[in-house]
Formats: sequence, structure tokens, C-alpha cells
Amino acid sequence: MSLLTTQPYKALWVLGAIATTVIRLPFWLVYFLPSFLRQDPRWTYAQAIRVRLLRIFLHHASIVEMDTLLPLTPGDEKNRFVVTNPAATSRYTGPCNSLPAVKPLKLGGTWYPAPPPPPAETAAYDTVVLHFHGGAYVTNTGRSGDGGFTAATLLKHTPATRVFMPQYRLANHANCAFPAQLQDAITSLSYLLDTCQIPAERIILSGDSAGGHLVGSLLRYLADHAGAAQLPSAFKAAWLWSPWVDPGNAVAANPAANAMLSSPNYPRDYLTPYFGAWGAKALGSLSSPYVKLVGNAFATETPIYVSTGECEVLFHDDVKWADEMRAVKGNRLELSVEEKAVHDIIIVGGLAGFEKEAERAARRAGEWLEGL
Repeated sequence: MSLLTTQPYKALWVLGAIATTVIRLPFWLVYFLPSFLRQDPRWTYAQAIRVRLLRIFLHHASIVEMDTLLPLTPGDEKNRFVVTNPAATSRYTGPCNSLPAVKPLKLGGTWYPAPPPPPAETAAYDTVVLHFHGGAYVTNTGRSGDGGFTAATLLKHTPATRVFMPQYRLANHANCAFPAQLQDAITSLSYLLDTCQIPAERIILSGDSAGGHLVGSLLRYLADHAGAAQLPSAFKAAWLWSPWVDPGNAVAANPAANAMLSSPNYPRDYLTPYFGAWGAKALGSLSSPYVKLVGNAFATETPIYVSTGECEVLFHDDVKWADEMRAVKGNRLELSVEEKAVHDIIIVGGLAGFEKEAERAARRAGEWLEGL
């Protein structure tokens, strides 16, 4: 734990960060006026400014290790927020038991636009997206404040009719290293299957960034343990948006030497090495094939769609993993490269000024789904 993650040093750092950003902002407002000086000359002026500010925010949030609370009370989501109990013990096997102190717990989650009706009244046409939010496994909740843009984009531009976003445990909380997140993924999946009685052929597994990584981990778990866990081995589809397929790449003795810096896209993207290192170190188990997806390809019955940004630091890892997965006999995987896009536009599109790019990415995923 760094001194900067404790008070009053944490507050002092935040105040200093705000002050220096305010001082430097006029410079950026002028500097990015010519398109050739922007991170990418194809970007708009607003995109250049917003991406710079987003990077600064992530940098400082990572240094002070910003806290994210995960209450199991409804809050502003009201009846759209539900709390689910762990599934039967048999559902959690293999890697789910790798840390004795990490046990399945109650899990909150948010429905968009509304919870489904009782099982007996569930519409046969419903296509439900089980979406795991991004945030390097150390931030975000899936609630309206950080998941609303994602849900609205998927509901408007794909055939999905409902989205459920679990509030899975964050790795930087006590006793919440991996496999806590995999346990929560199984809990939320069991909730849809058992409580809501939504058949597997109407469920899309989806996730962005760290959430995309969690979908990959879940797919491997189903490939290895579906029978023992009494879970379906195949679902309608899987959407992975800018998946973080190799968290171990983000760890370095000196965060400034982080592998993100070696990416040719680093000058354009908003991701910072400190953010990746914070999440990866909290996650732990970085050599497990359920965490290190790159280099550990597996067979899956679920069709996979991978969307990655042309300008993001994870682009090359995403392409590498997609190629590895496509090389496995029987796998069906489509890779889509989103032009001009930074990391994870499906969640930050509204913040970073990439709304149109996010909408286009969602439409492409929807068209792929309809073509299966």
C-alpha cells in the first residue's frame, strides 16, 4: 500500500492533480486546434481533448487507488437492482476453489431497461445480454452511472431486448482476488438460468475490457467444467469488447516500464500503465489459464465476436488471442476492428466523444448475431 492511498495524502494528491490539470487545460485547448497535433489527425477536436482528460483522470485515480463501494441496496436503480444468492455448491468447481478464503457470496446486479416478467410470462422473443463491466477489476459497478451508456447502446443497436449487469466483486477489496470474479460470473449466469428461467440459447455473454476478460474466463470454465457444474456448455453468443486478454502484461516492478508503453498505440489511447498495474496486481493468479487467455486457447461451442479499437493499446493482444482461438478446430470467432477507436468505446463512448463509433460497433455485433 502506497502512502498516497491513505488520508490525508490521498486528498492532497487529488487537490494537486485538479490544480495542475486546470493550469494545463488552456494549453491543450490551443494545442489540439490543428488536427495534425491531435493524438490521431482523424479525431475531432472534442475527442482529442476528452481522451487527454480521461487519461489524466485514470492516471491519478490509479495512483491514489480510488475507492468504489459495492452496496447491495437498490439506490437510484430501484426495482431494476436485484440481489441474488450463490448457486448450488456444485456449480463452483475447479479454478473456483483455488483460494480457500474466496467463497461465492450474494451478488447485486442491474437490469436494463427493466427486470423480466415472472418466468411463466417471459416473452419467447427476449434476447438477454449478461454483460460484465470493465474497469481493470478495480472500479465500476454496472449501475446506471457507469453502465447506462453501454446498456442503452446495446439495446438500441443490437437485437438484445434486456441487459443484466452484475455488480461483481472488485479484486482490490478484501478477499476478492481471482477467482471471486469467476464465482460471481457463475452466480449471475445461474440466476438467469434458474431464477429467471431464461434458456441458454437466448443468453448472450458479453463484457468490456476486464469484463471481456471475464467472459473469456467463463467460456473456458464452461468448456472445462460444464458437465460437472451442471451448466450448459453453449450459449447464443459471446461479445467481447476490447477484452483484456493478458492482465499479466500490465505488471512491472516499475509501473512506468509497463508493457502498455511498448504498444505503438500508447500515444493515442487513454489507458495508463498505472491503471493496468493496479488492476493486475489486485487480481493475482496471473499465470492461470483462466486469467492469462493469450497463449491458452481452448475449444468452445459458443460463437464469439471480438471488437477492438484501432487506436487502443490492447489492439495487438486482442488480435493475437483472436487468431489463437480461431486456430482451434470447431471455434467460430469474428474479429472486428473499430476504425479510429480508443479502448472500450462501448463504455466510454459518451465520455470520450466516440458515441458514433460505439453505435457502429454495436450495430456490427448485432448484424453478426443475426447472421449466425
